[in-house]
Amino acid sequence: MSAQECGKTVLARGPCAEVTRCACGHIHLAVGPVTLRLDEDILRALGLTLAEAVRRLAGPAETETPAMAGAPHGVTTGGWKQ
Repeated sequence: MSAQECGKTVLARGPCAEVTRCACGHIHLAVGPVTLRLDEDILRALGLTLAEAVRRLAGPAETETPAMAGAPHGVTTGGWKQ
């Protein structure tokens, strides 16, 4: 069954991951055999966290970056919020 048949719209697709939005509004992040169902604000916070990790791999670590300061209200970066 394709993503369109089950009411999903592909938001992004890469060599190792795919992000779709289903008709009910949930975001699905598929990485290999694992799929996470996320709210939009959690996806945005996850994106900021991953971008920070990539920046730190490339250079010296900082205590806080502008991306972390702009995280959505109620969502912490670097910690776990369920």
